Amino acid sequence: MGLFNTLGIGYSGLSTSQSGITTTGQNIANANTEGYSRQIVSQKARYPMHNIPGDVGNGVQINTIKRAHDEFLYSKLKDSSASMEFNKFSKQILEEISGYFPDLEDLGIAKDLQEFFNSWSQFAQNPDSDAQKIILAQNITNLTSSLNSSKEKLQSVQDRLNEQLKTDIDEANKIAKEIANLNGEIGRVEASGDSYANDLRDQRDRLELSLSKLLDVTVFKGKMKGDNSNEITDQGKEYNLSIGGYNFIDGTSFRKLSTDADLSDGRFSNIYFVDENFQKNDITKDIRGGKIGSILDLRGNGFDTSTNMPTNGKIQKYIDNLDLLSKTLVQNINSIYASSAQTSITTDEFVNFDKDDKLINYDNIQTGSFNITVYDSNGEELVKRAITIDKTTALDDGTTSSIVAQINAEIDDNSDNSAINDLDDLFSASFVSGKLLISPKDSSLGYKISIEDNGTNFAGVSGVNKLLTGDSANSIDLNTKYKNDPSLISASKKPVDGNNEVATAILDLQNQEISFYAKDETTYTNTIEGFYNFSVSTITSDAQQAGRNYDASEVLHKTVSQEFDSVSGVNMDEELVNLIKYQTAYSANAKVITAIDKMLDTLLNIR
Repeated sequence: MGLFNTLGIGYSGLSTSQSGITTTGQNIANANTEGYSRQIVSQKARYPMHNIPGDVGNGVQINTIKRAHDEFLYSKLKDSSASMEFNKFSKQILEEISGYFPDLEDLGIAKDLQEFFNSWSQFAQNPDSDAQKIILAQNITNLTSSLNSSKEKLQSVQDRLNEQLKTDIDEANKIAKEIANLNGEIGRVEASGDSYANDLRDQRDRLELSLSKLLDVTVFKGKMKGDNSNEITDQGKEYNLSIGGYNFIDGTSFRKLSTDADLSDGRFSNIYFVDENFQKNDITKDIRGGKIGSILDLRGNGFDTSTNMPTNGKIQKYIDNLDLLSKTLVQNINSIYASSAQTSITTDEFVNFDKDDKLINYDNIQTGSFNITVYDSNGEELVKRAITIDKTTALDDGTTSSIVAQINAEIDDNSDNSAINDLDDLFSASFVSGKLLISPKDSSLGYKISIEDNGTNFAGVSGVNKLLTGDSANSIDLNTKYKNDPSLISASKKPVDGNNEVATAILDLQNQEISFYAKDETTYTNTIEGFYNFSVSTITSDAQQAGRNYDASEVLHKTVSQEFDSVSGVNMDEELVNLIKYQTAYSANAKVITAIDKMLDTLLNIR
């Protein structure tokens, strides 16, 4: 082995040390770069010359320059990011919603409910006071306006979330396209098998992390292996990213997600994925984590075609409870108010309901009975007849059990063998244009009629002499005729001055436990104020739980981030030690070269 080979050994040491210094300098320069993984120089001895009496070395060479990366820790980081973003967004929205229901001493629906019943109390004490009727009408309007406004705010949040969903899906598609392009670049850089696209892989990891904050993704990179530090690296050439079991990115290609607003009213969007067979798949219910998962959890990931509204969402549940409160309030108040005597009775139209359909299949009508009472002009009760509703009862199906037939039946209600003073003698019932009509046979007699319900909800559901209109939180209102002329509001059951039976009955409703029939066939039993408090407490509880979940996920994310940074992050102390190490090695190899140079001078000066 000659001096020139020895000179080459020194040069290899210089070159390797210089690469080490360059890599260390790169790490130091990017110490504060988000998503940067520190790079590690791995070196090995060059292949030796096999001589006698032994091998003679050929110097040193760079084996690899790889990034410090543990795929297992990185997967934990993505999962914790998705969870934290889910809880963060949920906390933000639910805290906003809980602010819509302050229920302070002088603010909120709870206060309006108290004023509503207080007005009935005052009205019961002064049943003929027009001034008290005006106050009552105003407080009813205040309550209905608060319910209207609260639902509008909740629906506004729903609509905003739906627009946010479209924006975030567009962002997910953009990120997926960038990842697919990066996969192609990584493949080209690493095609020879001798190089590692460290910076490109860091860039891809940052995009994966951003995507995981939007969606709960599953990534397969193939050919995972451990290195000398027992870390699981991701040097495989394969790449597949899926969402809810559907391949979103496959190598250098990706399949775009869409948010087609093709639901019946075009207001809400679902998320669709077109597979390799060009089949359109609704994957809305398959998405769980990340910000988009939170949006769907809040807005709803299903759809009810009968109402054109989302299902399975927290906000929709709040809306449903508000609607249920309003509807039950309307039906119970109207059911009581129907006992206020009128000259005739006309129900609302029974929508999408034929005269021979069974009444128990319509809205919240229950089995039981209600009384029809007739009063004379002096307020004396002339006749009372019980009308029964069972599982076979229809409005007017030609049978004796129908409502029309029971009202028109020739029955001696007073048991006096008289054929002129029974219900069928004084009033007649008919079913015309979807409405039940009960009209006097001789209006000149001045008789008045009322319905007093015994738990069937018939009067309240059918809209007999209704004080309130609407069937939901956004439609509940004071009947226009009473809004225009509050003096028409009646506190009495019997058509005489000073009677306050209706006002007293409505006031008593404040403390009565009543049934709330939900759309999913769940029945709640509570007072009106109790059900409202239950609904609000659900919102408050969800907001508090979201806050706790966020705090827990934030702590977990911070722990995982620190663990991941301990592997991939740049430690300035370590890098400075490496810098000194490589600098010392560089100086030592330079001295070797200087020594060889002097030896060559000596050799060349021999005469």
